[in-house]
Amino acid sequence: MEVFYCLRLWTKLLLHRFVLLNAFCKECGREVHDFIAPNDVWARVEPLIGRGKVLCYDCFCKKCWEAGIYTTWRLVSE
Repeated sequence: MEVFYCLRLWTKLLLHRFVLLNAFCKECGREVHDFIAPNDVWARVEPLIGRGKVLCYDCFCKKCWEAGIYTTWRLVSE
């Protein structure tokens, strides 16, 4: 499974250089939909992100948990 993930990630990174692709999560490879996080929360989560600074909502919540932010999150429309 790890090999498949790495191949998928590198393929998307390569294609992104030459073809217009949607943004994708640098942790799991899924397409990313925009969401807004408070600056103080992002400042605590950002150092935990490996390469790139794009996360899907689920991976962002996992990184919040790793950063010690145990708040329940929910998506709301603007």
